[in-house]
Amino acid sequence: MNKEVTTIDAKHIFIDIVNYTYNRSVEAQTELITVLNKIVNETIDSIELDSENVLFIPTGDGMCISLLNILSPFDVHIQIGLMLLEKLEKHNISQKDKMRIFTIRIGINENIDNLIIDINNQRNISGSGINIASRIEGLADKSQILVGNSVFEKLIQREKYMQSFVSYTAKVKHGFPLKVHQYVNNNLSFLNSETPSEFKVIPQKKKSLSEFEGYYIANCIINEDFINSKLGNPTSSYSLHILMYHNTLDMIEKSKATKLNPNYTKRVKGTLDEYYEHLQTINLWLLHDIRYKLVNDSLKELNDCFVEKYLILNEVGKTRLRKEQPEIYKICEIE
Repeated sequence: MNKEVTTIDAKHIFIDIVNYTYNRSVEAQTELITVLNKIVNETIDSIELDSENVLFIPTGDGMCISLLNILSPFDVHIQIGLMLLEKLEKHNISQKDKMRIFTIRIGINENIDNLIIDINNQRNISGSGINIASRIEGLADKSQILVGNSVFEKLIQREKYMQSFVSYTAKVKHGFPLKVHQYVNNNLSFLNSETPSEFKVIPQKKKSLSEFEGYYIANCIINEDFINSKLGNPTSSYSLHILMYHNTLDMIEKSKATKLNPNYTKRVKGTLDEYYEHLQTINLWLLHDIRYKLVNDSLKELNDCFVEKYLILNEVGKTRLRKEQPEIYKICEIE
């Protein structure tokens, strides 16, 4: 092994200035780094760590603070993160120039990494611990602290931290799943305990019923007694889906007929019962395949409207028809 490589227990505190260049002059950007360096140095000095066991690695718009073989206090990385955020809040309160008000985000991880000598003949770190710390920091929002699984598993056993984390799973480079844990404490004004943007679930707005969906629901309500009389086995539901599908298309065609052009395509010949019996004579697997395609192509968005296999409506379906397709509701004379 290279004599210049030493294996060390490393705790990494990755810090990044949020929106470092956005709407800031070059002079302001330079001053932010100066302020951050000052806050970091004050924090490390207050904890009285041996300088030989602390390594600062600049990253342009932030830095990584690596603590080498420091086992006590066991939560030193969290303490440093919180002190940085608190000191930065005080700085921002006293600062009048908006370009010089800034926030940071923090990612913390620990691992057995390698202490190396880099091209500048300076001490540096190599290993997955520091690499993952960088990825963790990239998942945080302003004034947030996220930690890796190795940190979480040690802290969560301590009484002080048992209720202090919210856990998430992210996908990072190459789709690699990464477990991260957000340190939260709503009593700290300087700590952002909101859900990180990366993990917020944005509710999708439900689309209004299409013309076809509206007529299909109306069709099922009008013919509910007929449907109930036939339900009983998979074969009957396959036939009923196809029957209701074709009858819905007929209803749409009929709605577009005029006095000048009263004719329209009629797929369901005779009565519903006659067409149903005809469908029952078709090969089961053919029925299955046709039904599968029409459900997935035309009905899957209606899942919340039915209590029985896209055939028997619930109150949600009836309410949606009345609100989203009132003209169809009116035309079909649904009470």
